[in-house]
Amino acid sequence: MRPSSICILLAVAVLLLHHHLLPGVEASVEKACRDAANASPKINYDFCVAELRPYPGSQVGDQKWLAVIAASLTKDKATSASDKVKGLLANTSDTKTKQCLESCESVYEDLLSDLKTSILAIKEGRLGDAKTHLSAAVDAPSTCEQGFEELKVPSPLNKEDSDLTQISTIALAFTNMLG
Repeated sequence: MRPSSICILLAVAVLLLHHHLLPGVEASVEKACRDAANASPKINYDFCVAELRPYPGSQVGDQKWLAVIAASLTKDKATSASDKVKGLLANTSDTKTKQCLESCESVYEDLLSDLKTSILAIKEGRLGDAKTHLSAAVDAPSTCEQGFEELKVPSPLNKEDSDLTQISTIALAFTNMLG
């Protein structure tokens, strides 16, 4: 047998042994999403997998890393929504719509602060703090949408707020699975 073949066989054996001796150390995106969807009817398994799978490092991360990734994805989506609000504010003349967008802008600013804190808290193992801030993140998009509903104005942020609710719920579920 050639030395390169021996190295490949040895590497495969080590990976298999690692997987069987240390179950739960690595978490697949699919398994984590399935567990989260089973724990919460609010979580859409297909959305979870579609959002997390392409994220760099998601295929090799453990459960903690997947929680960080989900919170980071939430932060990315919140940043995008906040940028959209700023653009809409610059081009909106309707006073009711402007009032709703200004409210959403404030909500997203608080959301981004909560997400920055939660990501750091997950990394540091301060799960109670992470859960508190992620819980606030889960509620933020509906707070934004309520303003539009109350003033009977169509929301230009339905998709963003729906995605934000879903990904923040996933981040919270992943964090809850850590303990």
